[in-house]
Amino acid sequence: MKVLVFGGSFDPVHKGHVSLFRRAMKVIAPDVAHIVPAYHSPFKAKSPTPFRLRMKMLKLAFAGFGKNIVFDDYELKQGGKTYTYQLVQYLKKRYDNPEIYLLVGTDCLNDLHNWKNPGYIFDNAVVVAGKRKGYNENPAQFNHLFLPGFFPKLSSSRVRAHILACGDVPDTVPEIIAPIIRENNLYGLDVHTWLKAHLKPNRYLHSKNVAEMTAAFSDIYDVNVELAVKAGIMHDAGKGFSGPELIAFCKEHKIKVPFFEDICRMEPSLLHSYVSAWIAQHEFGVTNKDVIRAIAEHTLGSLHMSTLSKILFVADISSKDRKYKDAFVIRNLALQDLNKALLYAANRKLLFTIDTQKWLCPLGTHLWNHLIKQEK
Repeated sequence: MKVLVFGGSFDPVHKGHVSLFRRAMKVIAPDVAHIVPAYHSPFKAKSPTPFRLRMKMLKLAFAGFGKNIVFDDYELKQGGKTYTYQLVQYLKKRYDNPEIYLLVGTDCLNDLHNWKNPGYIFDNAVVVAGKRKGYNENPAQFNHLFLPGFFPKLSSSRVRAHILACGDVPDTVPEIIAPIIRENNLYGLDVHTWLKAHLKPNRYLHSKNVAEMTAAFSDIYDVNVELAVKAGIMHDAGKGFSGPELIAFCKEHKIKVPFFEDICRMEPSLLHSYVSAWIAQHEFGVTNKDVIRAIAEHTLGSLHMSTLSKILFVADISSKDRKYKDAFVIRNLALQDLNKALLYAANRKLLFTIDTQKWLCPLGTHLWNHLIKQEK
């Protein structure tokens, strides 16, 4: 009795999943295949996407593969974190002396030894993996086989990042499940609905451009792409407020802002960064402190900026909708050296403020002096 099992968060399912499963079905030719969405993966935070929606999308994406497919809610019934060795145990009890094939992507293959009770998995299942181009095969020390050919470098996290950054569903997602994502405002589409209602069209477009750039920079500087995109798309959420409204909002919600009284008197528009950070946290449920901090610092910076804060600061001033000549220079610098790009961006901001005869916030001059000191 050959049993193929394909587990994962599938949040959302994408064409890479479908391609991998199709090849495994052809090569393994199982008597039955179990597709098992995780209820709460041991390696990730619990998905905010309801289990029923992920299961619904799976059933649509894998429709047409035959009658020997079981869409298994085993992990939902467990009601908590479930480990792969427990899934193998369950299948051994369900079938009489099954030959179990565990389907995984290349990214999982080299990490299997860190899974819970790996010895039991290796003793009772054959690991089946799909390779991606550029993968350097390091023969695993357990029973495994590689599927022939190569598979696209897709991931659910990249799909989520695209949707959050762009506000649309990419073609890497099976077309049949795109309506479910749209109808349920999943993966950040709710953020876009809010931004469209609260920002002018050009400001909304700017937010998308910044999110796209933070995603690109995140790959270069090893920052989680979803966190980078969250900071990028939400960084100007408070831009729809007038100066008096920003002041009132900060007072009502007791938002702490350095040099608050001076900013209120001289340049209240600078408050939008702090208001945007509050909106990200309380309106959109962002809990990551690096994201909140990056949003708050994206206009004036700080003396202790994280890599994400630097990325957002640079992306905001040099996104592709910025038409002034130095934007291109900053973008190119950022592709090579983030700190040099930050220094150049801070310089441009100071000069622009002076040229337009606006008030220089002490935070901006503090950042400049700090960067110059580091440069020396």
